[in-house]
Amino acid sequence: MEIIQLTKEQFDEYAKNCPYKNFYQTSEYGRLMDRHSFDDYYLAMKDDMGNIKAATLILIEKVFIGYKWGYCPRGFLIDFSDFELLKNFTTLLTEFLNKRNFMFVRIDPYIINKSRDKNGKEIPGIDNSTIINNLISLGYEHSGFNLNFENLKPRWNAVITTNKEDNLFLNYSKEIRNKIRKAEKLGVEVVQGGPDSIKQFYNFIDKKHSRRLNYYLDMYEILGKSDMFEIYFAVINTPKYIEKSKELYEQEERNNNLINQELEENINTPNATAIIRKKMESDRLLNNYKQNIINATNLYKEYPGGIVIGTNAIIKYNNEIFFLINGYDQKYKNYCPNHYLKFQIIEKYKKLGYTRIHLNGISGDFNKTSPYYGLTRFKLGFNANIEEYIGEFTLVINKRKYKSFNKINPVREWLNKPVF
Repeated sequence: MEIIQLTKEQFDEYAKNCPYKNFYQTSEYGRLMDRHSFDDYYLAMKDDMGNIKAATLILIEKVFIGYKWGYCPRGFLIDFSDFELLKNFTTLLTEFLNKRNFMFVRIDPYIINKSRDKNGKEIPGIDNSTIINNLISLGYEHSGFNLNFENLKPRWNAVITTNKEDNLFLNYSKEIRNKIRKAEKLGVEVVQGGPDSIKQFYNFIDKKHSRRLNYYLDMYEILGKSDMFEIYFAVINTPKYIEKSKELYEQEERNNNLINQELEENINTPNATAIIRKKMESDRLLNNYKQNIINATNLYKEYPGGIVIGTNAIIKYNNEIFFLINGYDQKYKNYCPNHYLKFQIIEKYKKLGYTRIHLNGISGDFNKTSPYYGLTRFKLGFNANIEEYIGEFTLVINKRKYKSFNKINPVREWLNKPVF
C-alpha cells in the first residue's frame, strides 16, 4: 500500500461513492478554503491492486519556519471501525507527511460518540469508545470531551431527521410554534436570494463571524456552481401585513361581540366568571391587532415594497441540509424572522426528500446557567436530536517541532489579538 496524491476530479469520484462522505470532504470546500489561508491537497491510500481504500482532503497552512500543519475537516474518508485499515493509513500518512515538513495533522470525524436523549443524557445505543481508544493507541492525541465551541468545528450538533410524511410542525415546542404563527400574522414571508444579494446577506451576519465579505462571495461562486449553497431572507410584506392585521381584527371583533352577547345572557350565572376571562382575552387580542394595523400602516408608508429583516444561509449535500449562519435586524426581533426562516426552509427541503437537517452547533452543557442555554433551547425546540461527536484528534508528525509550535502559538495569538 502507498499514499498517493489525487486530482480534485479523482477525489470527487471516490468521495461520491464513499459511505462516509460529507460536505467538508469535497473539492468544493477545498477550493473555498484554498482562497482563504489554506492550500488544499487530496490524498489517498491505494492497495497493491491500485484500489483506493481511504482518502482525505487535507487543508495545509505554513506557519512555522517552513513547517506546516494540516487539517482534515470532519476526518478521513475511511472506515474508522476497521483497525488494521486505520493503522495502515495512519502509518503511511505519517511517513508521507513527515517527508514534507509537517508538524501535525488534525481531524474531527463525523462519528457519534454516544447516544443522547433530548436532555443530553446518555442512553443505550451507540457507543464508539472503541474507535476513540483505537485512535489514541495509534498515536492520536484526543482534545477531550469539550462541551462548548473550543474545537475547529462543533462537537455537539442538533439534527432533525425526517421524511415526506412527517408533520414536523406538530412536534416543535409550543414556543417555536407560537413564534412561527406570530410571524405569519405579522406578514413575514421567505424569499430566496441570488448572487446580487450576498452583500445584503453579509450586512446581517458580519458581526457574528470573523469571515470577510469575500469569503461568502467565493462560497456562492464555488458552491453555487454545484448547487450546494443558498441564501434566504425573511421579508415583512407590508401590504400583506396590513391586510392580515385587518382580517384578524375584524375576525376578533366578531368574536368579541358574540362574547358580549353571551355575557349579557349569563351575567348572573356561575358561568359569568369564565366568560369574563374570555372577554378580557378577546379585548387584549383586539388591542394587539389594532396596534398591528397602526404598525403595518406606518411600515407600509416607509417600505411600500416590503422590508428585509433577517437571513439564513444553507449548505446542501447528500440529501442533507446544513444551516450555516443566520442574522436578523434586532429592531424587528419581535417579528421572529429566524424562527420563520428555519421553519420554511425545513418544510421546503423535507418536501424535496432531504432526510437530515443540521441546525448546527449547540452546547453540551444543558444547564440553565450555561451561556449557550438559549441557543441550545432554540435549536432543540425544532424537535432536533442531539448528536455528540467523538471530538478532535491530533496526529503528531514531528514531535520536536510540534512542541515548539505549541509554545510559540499562544504568543502568535496574543500578537494577532485586536487591541479593542
